[in-house]
Amino acid sequence: MNQTISAMDKNPKFHRFLEPLDESRDFLDATYFLRNDGTMVFSEGYYHEIEKPREERRVLSHIVFVPWDYDHPSPDYSRKDVFGQLYENITKEIMNNQPLDRFYPLQLEKYKETDPSQREIERPVYARYKSLVPVTELIGCFPTRHSLKAIIEKAGEEEEANNIRIVTEHTAELLGIDVDRIGISGSLSLGTYGNPHDVDFVIYGSAEEVRRMVGFMQHLTDTNEKRKVYEFGKYWPIRFWEWAEGKKFMICPFFSYLDPEEAPLRNFDCKDRGEAKITARITDDTHNAFNPTILMVEDVRLNGREYPDLTRLILYHGGERGDWREGYRIRARGNHVRIRTYRMEGGERQPEEEFEALLINNLNQVKKL
Repeated sequence: MNQTISAMDKNPKFHRFLEPLDESRDFLDATYFLRNDGTMVFSEGYYHEIEKPREERRVLSHIVFVPWDYDHPSPDYSRKDVFGQLYENITKEIMNNQPLDRFYPLQLEKYKETDPSQREIERPVYARYKSLVPVTELIGCFPTRHSLKAIIEKAGEEEEANNIRIVTEHTAELLGIDVDRIGISGSLSLGTYGNPHDVDFVIYGSAEEVRRMVGFMQHLTDTNEKRKVYEFGKYWPIRFWEWAEGKKFMICPFFSYLDPEEAPLRNFDCKDRGEAKITARITDDTHNAFNPTILMVEDVRLNGREYPDLTRLILYHGGERGDWREGYRIRARGNHVRIRTYRMEGGERQPEEEFEALLINNLNQVKKL
């Protein structure tokens, strides 16, 4: 066993949070997985090659936490104590010091430095800036609802856990949902809830329920200045400030489909037709707060020409969830793709739908007109 994992294995908190993998089910977005080298990888989206044999299957992810390098230490703000072991958040320094459109490209270079096996991987366009981690190298995961329950179970004896309980209950009441519809992601899902900078809630619901909640959050931040969140040079319309026991918490919501069948890109193939630019109007933002963000569009001009066959704008990253709303006219640049989706029946892929889209894999590639 890896030395770092062996040390964490002796920590009782580790066993409260870590769960075995259930490879028979879809892996969800915004979930941490523990790899056999001790690194923590963060899943992105809902497609993780479930149709492939286990020895070929990979998780589309970001490598976020790696064991601390005592010989070449990084800035203190990137350091995190995880189950009694020092870790580095390898994305933190980039996010603190680089412009938005450099985050993902520079993070990919860091993944390749951290894990040389990432250097030779041929990446599909939607995973251009992601790590592709073999499922065979995963030890376990930290499911978001399980992690939140593990924190709240300690609310009677730990002030920090009680603060998380209170802010969770406040958020559930604000959104009109049951507390059990909420999980927690980010470093808090790894048991580091002592002094959180932000609270990465994962809110579960149907696409229509999430649409209602997102509309409420947008109205909340549109109309209440003290709730607005600005970070990394960006305004986040569905992040907001909340208070518990006199302490201020930044609520950073992720959303997860209660029924994975609702995820439009749960299982798909993608054919890249090359770089392209469009102007269009957003006609349906039902899936605007999920990752990937999928927006229906019309009045499309592709590279300056009318092109009604292109019906969707796909943002295959988590950095602009909730930003793009129905009725917006937008200009975007990315890759013109043809998507074919599938459902799984008896372990086999069955075709569902085909469509054309503009696919975006980096920040700052969509502008409102």
